[in-house]
Amino acid sequence: MNARNPAPAAPAGHPTRGKGAGPLARVMWATAYLPRGPLGWVNARWTMPMALGPIYPSMAAALQLREDDDLLEVGCGAGLFLAEQAARVGHVAGVDLSPIQVELARRRLADRIAARTAEITLGDAADLPWPDGRFSAVTSIAAFMTFPRPAHVLAEIHRVLRPGGRAVLHIGERTAPRTPTHRGPSGIWVWSETDARHMVERAGFTDVAVSYADASGHRRFARFVNRVAKTQDARLVQGVKV
Repeated sequence: MNARNPAPAAPAGHPTRGKGAGPLARVMWATAYLPRGPLGWVNARWTMPMALGPIYPSMAAALQLREDDDLLEVGCGAGLFLAEQAARVGHVAGVDLSPIQVELARRRLADRIAARTAEITLGDAADLPWPDGRFSAVTSIAAFMTFPRPAHVLAEIHRVLRPGGRAVLHIGERTAPRTPTHRGPSGIWVWSETDARHMVERAGFTDVAVSYADASGHRRFARFVNRVAKTQDARLVQGVKV
C-alpha cells in the first residue's frame, strides 16, 4: 500500500457520503479520520501517533493487561498501541477501515504476525470478523467519534468479548456541563458524559466507569496539536461483560 492507493468506500451513514458534506468534513476525513492520499499517509505515519501517544499509558493502566490476554483494538490506526502492548499479552489483533493504516500496522507488527501472535485486518468496526468470545480485552483509541453507528460497534465489541472480558474505550473528550450530544462541523460525534456512559450500559456492559486522561502529556508536539484542535482531556469509558 502506498499513498496513491484509493481509499475504501465509506460505510453507510459516513458523514462524507451525504450530499451535505462540506469541505472541512472531507478534508478532516481524508487526512485524519479515514486517511487517504499523500496527506493522509503523512498524518497516519507521523502526526497521529505523536499526538495520541500521551493517551497510551492511561489506556494501558486501565486495561490491566495480563500475559494470558487476547487484546483487540478497534480502529487500530498504525498499530502503535498494539505494538507497545504486544509483549505483555498472548495475542493482539487490530481492525481499521483505512488501507493506509492497516499497511502501516502490519509493517510495525510484522515479526509478531509472522509468529502468529498478532493479526491486523481491514474491516468495518460495526461488523467485526471474529467469532463470539474471541477476546478478553478490547480497546479503541481516537476512533469512536468517527463511527457512524457507534451503538452497532459497541454491540460487536460486546459480542467478541468473552464473559468476564473488559473494554476500555476512548469515547470523545471531556465536555462542558450541559453540553448535548451532537455531531461537530466535521461530522464526528461529541457525547455528554451521561450519554457516553448510558450508551455503553445499553450495549450490555456492567461496572461501567468513566475517567479522564491527559491528552497532551509531556510531549511538545502533542501539546501543540491538541491546543490547535482544542482537544480536552480524553474520556475513557470502561465496562465488563458478564
